[in-house]
Amino acid sequence: MSKVILIRPGRTDYDAQSRLLGSLEMPMNDRGLEDVEAIIRQLQQDGVRPEMIYTCPCDPACSTARLIAESLKGTKVRQLTELRNVNQGLWQGLPKEDVRRRYPRFFRSGREKPHTICPPEGESLGEACERLEKALNKAIRRYDVFAVVVPEPMATVIRCTLQHRCPDVDDCLCGEVHRGPVEYILTDGFRSEAFLSSEHCDNGVVPALAASSENSR
Repeated sequence: MSKVILIRPGRTDYDAQSRLLGSLEMPMNDRGLEDVEAIIRQLQQDGVRPEMIYTCPCDPACSTARLIAESLKGTKVRQLTELRNVNQGLWQGLPKEDVRRRYPRFFRSGREKPHTICPPEGESLGEACERLEKALNKAIRRYDVFAVVVPEPMATVIRCTLQHRCPDVDDCLCGEVHRGPVEYILTDGFRSEAFLSSEHCDNGVVPALAASSENSR
């Protein structure tokens, strides 16, 4: 079994505005730097030291991973293109509520299989999940404890796959509610079929968690 430390990067202005970031580039803001300081304190308090930190290519994730590694003095950072955030196509940059209002049919058709919801000119959560499998399984075989720094909704894709369940359809845009920017998940492997199948959900849907972009970055 490996322990995966799932870390959300520090906040951006889009998080504060409840806009969809997707694969757009946006630097961390001042609150984002405060987030990273809190993450570092939590890792120190928990006595957790990852053997490797994997990060997606976006600026907030890379900056978060670098600052964490500097605090650990010796832990290396590796950037993986497979961890890039979900491409939300024409929805990127739009307020979340505007997307729900303008594209209601996507959510109606995806109620039983939320991983199939695909933004115009973007990719589905299921497609994002499939590109993760090889890279994360390699990390799981190699390390007992490692960190993955990714924004939402990619963090939700990883979490749900490791926990063998499908995501909350109401929160698939910005990710599910979580208890904080750091989560510890024990796993013996990353299997995309665990995410792509709706059999782990009651009628294909996890009860709504009513996430907001501010709370689920």
